[in-house]
Amino acid sequence: MKKRTKIIILGIVVCIFLYAQWSTDTYMGRWLKWRASDILDHEKFPKYDLNASKKPFYFLDTPQANFGLLEVTKKGSNKSPLQEIIQNSGTTAFLFIRNDSLLYEKYANGYDRASINTSFSTAKSITSLLIGKAIDDGYIKTEGDKVTTYLPELKQMDPQFDNLQIAHLLDMRSGLQFKDHDLPWGDKPKAYYNPKLRERVKELPITFPPDSHFQYNSYNPIILGMIVEKASGLSPAAYFEEALWNHMGMEYAGSWSMDSEASGMTKMESGLNLRAIDFAKFGRLILNKGQWNNIQLISQNWINKSISIDPDHKLDEFGKELYYENCWWLYSKNGRTPYMIAATGHLGQFLYIFPEKNIIIVRMGKKQGNVDSWTTIFKELSGY
Repeated sequence: MKKRTKIIILGIVVCIFLYAQWSTDTYMGRWLKWRASDILDHEKFPKYDLNASKKPFYFLDTPQANFGLLEVTKKGSNKSPLQEIIQNSGTTAFLFIRNDSLLYEKYANGYDRASINTSFSTAKSITSLLIGKAIDDGYIKTEGDKVTTYLPELKQMDPQFDNLQIAHLLDMRSGLQFKDHDLPWGDKPKAYYNPKLRERVKELPITFPPDSHFQYNSYNPIILGMIVEKASGLSPAAYFEEALWNHMGMEYAGSWSMDSEASGMTKMESGLNLRAIDFAKFGRLILNKGQWNNIQLISQNWINKSISIDPDHKLDEFGKELYYENCWWLYSKNGRTPYMIAATGHLGQFLYIFPEKNIIIVRMGKKQGNVDSWTTIFKELSGY
């Protein structure tokens, strides 16, 4: 056997050995073995379980027979029936709700109503609701509070943390380092796979002055979760369960993923796992200005703040009508009021809310699918 061949074989054997030794209890082990994230990630991470309600809330089931035949834009100027796009795009769930009536409910690609979906970054918007609730409950004084009021240890890492406010985290204007790529030294996989997220946060420098400009950053909601944890004395998932989940008539059980069993930090940036029909209930909470069946779960003031547009938060680089406030994507034609509110996540997890028309749309999927823009489809279905 030639020396070159022996070296190649030896190298392969060493790589296989090292791969086998990496534990998914470590960051590198997860990066090597789990690699690209997918909709089944709720099976990989340890989790905090959330129980179904003993008194579930049900949207009024009023199916429109021809809804799936509506033609919407698939690519370019080409239109196709909605049900065909759903079937061929990796979509797992698609719901259209108006005035609390479920007009269209479709599951595909091996999923049904009882199938659980990983939310990915839609969890960021739910984290914002949790901050509002913590302010209502008096655990946090105001979104203008300094982060170091709750996490003083961060100032020891970088004095600039003393200039960082909770509001800056909510608006993705924190200035925290975030190397947005999937290589192992990037912050995108580190924020997702690191089994010790609290420790990871303490390693981060501030790379630009807080509130100076927008940068989407998965560490921001993690820090928000740490603040909730410190202020309430509960894990963010436990506080979420007590403050919101248990009051919203959830039809099915759910969970919120944790970084690891040892650390037990809730993955605020991505890890809320639930059924599409229960996800839609967060849209209903927004439409009703924080009220759930005559109980004010979150103050109307917080909901109004979350959907009020700051002209300085316009994101022309992402879309001419687009703004970002309190972990929500807002679309406005006049720069004052949003006609569309969105929580969005990796692989095409979407919660879209149309306040003027009392419409909620949920789309969840294994991938974005072969469509130009789900946002365009949602707008067409809603009459915009």
